[in-house]
Amino acid sequence: MACQLPRLARVAAADLLLELIAGLFLAASAVAGFGITYLSGVAFTLEERIVFGAVLGAMTVALTTFVPALLIRDLTLITVLLGLAVALGAGALGLLRGRSVLSRDWKDWRARWLSPPLKPGHPWPLAAVFLICAAWTMHFLHQAYVYTPDGLYAGYGNIWGDWAAHLTYAGSFAFGHNFPPEFPVDPGHHLGYPFMVDFLAADLVPLRLSLTETLTATSGMLGLAFPAVLYLAALRFTGGRAAAAIAVFLFLLSGGLGFIYLGDDLRRFGLSALTHLPREYTLNRDVNLQWLNPVLAYLVPQRSTVFGFSLVLIVLVTLWIALHERLGWRSFLFAGLVTGVMPIFQVHAYGTVVALPAFWALFNRRPDWVAYFVPALLVGVPILIWMWPPDNTSVCGAMPSIYGFCIQPGWLSSGNLLTDGPGAFGAKWLWFWIWNTSLLLPILLVAQLVLRSFPTAFPTWFAPMWLWFVVPNLVVLQPWVWDNTKFFIFWALLGSVLVGALLAAMLKRGPLTAVLAVAVMVVLGLSGGLDLARASDFKVSANQFTDAGGLKVADWVRNHTSPTALFAVADDHNSPIPTLAGRRELIGYSGWLWTYGLADYVRKGADDKLILGGDSSTPALIRKYHVDYVMIGPQEVPLGGSRAYWEQHATLVYNDGEYAVYRVSG
Repeated sequence: MACQLPRLARVAAADLLLELIAGLFLAASAVAGFGITYLSGVAFTLEERIVFGAVLGAMTVALTTFVPALLIRDLTLITVLLGLAVALGAGALGLLRGRSVLSRDWKDWRARWLSPPLKPGHPWPLAAVFLICAAWTMHFLHQAYVYTPDGLYAGYGNIWGDWAAHLTYAGSFAFGHNFPPEFPVDPGHHLGYPFMVDFLAADLVPLRLSLTETLTATSGMLGLAFPAVLYLAALRFTGGRAAAAIAVFLFLLSGGLGFIYLGDDLRRFGLSALTHLPREYTLNRDVNLQWLNPVLAYLVPQRSTVFGFSLVLIVLVTLWIALHERLGWRSFLFAGLVTGVMPIFQVHAYGTVVALPAFWALFNRRPDWVAYFVPALLVGVPILIWMWPPDNTSVCGAMPSIYGFCIQPGWLSSGNLLTDGPGAFGAKWLWFWIWNTSLLLPILLVAQLVLRSFPTAFPTWFAPMWLWFVVPNLVVLQPWVWDNTKFFIFWALLGSVLVGALLAAMLKRGPLTAVLAVAVMVVLGLSGGLDLARASDFKVSANQFTDAGGLKVADWVRNHTSPTALFAVADDHNSPIPTLAGRRELIGYSGWLWTYGLADYVRKGADDKLILGGDSSTPALIRKYHVDYVMIGPQEVPLGGSRAYWEQHATLVYNDGEYAVYRVSG
């Protein structure tokens, strides 16, 4: 035992050094972004430059490292360092151009932070927002992936589920030479998922971080930045610190009225229910609770939104300032260039920052808009076309449709316009949204109508965002009806700013309205707060991602097979071959492929099962799909996977008892 201690200490020191190197890489990205903000021509505060720069720097590094990797069709330490150098060069150029402004920013920053905390304009609420959100984020991500002797565990259900796709995409870049990008779970199709957040994670693999650590590191960096981005954007839009702080927590704690079930849980389990909450309170489809808390529905599982939400706010703030301070074309061009590349970072964010500014341009006609929309469209639309799904896989059944998109008034509410009539249908629809988002809809309507004496014109500028609420309540815009939340969520994001402003005004108006405002905030955030607490409880939220054998076979495959090899394996979402080994599979999880608009998953899924089972058509299917390896393991056996067939018809190259890998000859 004593002999093992020095070795364990060396391993721990090596791990710490690798984490430090990765941290320095991400910090250098943020430094590059800080400098890049000076190219915008906008007089951001130093806090805005630091926070916005963290997101813009990560975005820039993802792009500048992707280009050389695409050219040589491999991700290496050289491509990573070269891309980082280019990003730092762009940041240095910005600092050079803004060196006089930097000095002024520094003096302004010192004056504000060194002033008495009670003085108006002191930035202490930003620090408070950041520290509160950081405490939860760091705790949650620390247990996102946990290795044990039994295998790999995911600390939350949506990490177990959704992050399997992100492991697959990041691993395909880091280990699988996936250039130009295609779906590793359905080879032959362009990678239509906004993959840049996963490519950024893959950048950390040549720096010797494990694949799982790359996801937590990049989600950590961007997740820590988002609450500060939202606060600073809301501060610009509302002009008030209280409104901005309230807006952050209204959005992050968003949820419906599901907290009423906490009473039942306390009666059943006593106070132990508070120690380990027994259920989710924002999502329960049995009682039609559909509005899963935004952190748990988007910021955690759908990692592209940690880019998308922040980039939307940064672009809109840039345009807001440029219009109000009558800045020239340079600021519009900067925002347009950021917008142009956004489809590969987050598609719905791109749509939001093209459509909403189009309304703004109608009422603020200036020639400088050309500098925004030309790069936003000339760069963004071709990328969008390249990513566009090959098929519309929506299933409308008896519902009417428009060009394959289903007409479903009321979205997931229980009402039926034809059978209930307009009055009853409207009442059920309104209750559905109160049940799911608490008082957000009625309070937002009030804020939209009464904030005429608002310090800024944001209520008017927000008004077009109601289309992001109305249209998805009429038309199903995604194959999976629940995915309409990808549009609702931007309405809720910007709407939280407006509601925050109303509640802040109520706090200042008098004791009675202040008490009412606090009560409203509790009702708006209680369900979401309960779910965030539950999600960070490893004992109730953890799920095994793969067993020890899955970890071993993934390691073997990664080190002993060609990066471009194609495997026939079970189409489970957590197969170790695509997720941890970074290899392509014949066909992946059908639930993903259906929502991606890849209709061939039905045929290929059936053929995959025939191959695993050794059907008489197997030799022809192997040639058709150019399969290189077949794995028979715990996930393949229930699908009919036959070791007996493959023992006779292929070469066994790996076998640990549970997992066997066969190389297919010819």
